Amino acid sequence: MGTTSLIELAKRRAASSRCRHKMGAVIASGSRVLSAQANARRNSPAIDFKNASFHAEEAALRRVRNPVGATVFVARVDASGVAMMARPCARCTRRLTEAGVVGAYYTVSANVIEYMHM
Repeated sequence: MGTTSLIELAKRRAASSRCRHKMGAVIASGSRVLSAQANARRNSPAIDFKNASFHAEEAALRRVRNPVGATVFVARVDASGVAMMARPCARCTRRLTEAGVVGAYYTVSANVIEYMHM
C-alpha cells in the first residue's frame, strides 16, 4: 500500500467516527497496516463527554505491539467526507515519538497531504 491508499484508509476510518470532529489514524510499517482506528468518545462522568475523545492516533497506538520505525497516517473529514487539516496535536506527537513512530502523513485539505518527521 502506498501513501495515498493509507491516507484513504485513514479517511474511511475517520468517516466511521461518531465524534463531532471525525478523525482516523493508520499505523503502518512499510506497506503493512499494523492498526487503523477512528477517534472515540470518552465515557467518564468526570469528563465533558460531548467534547472529549480518545484521539485516533492514541487509539491506533494502543493496538500496536511494536510501532518502532512505523509511520502514522492521519485524516480528518467533514460531514460530507472531504478531507480537512489533521496534523497530530502535541500530545499525540509526543506519544507517537515515545513509542518509536518515525513520521506522520496527514491531510491538510481535500487534495493536500503533508509529512512531519518525528
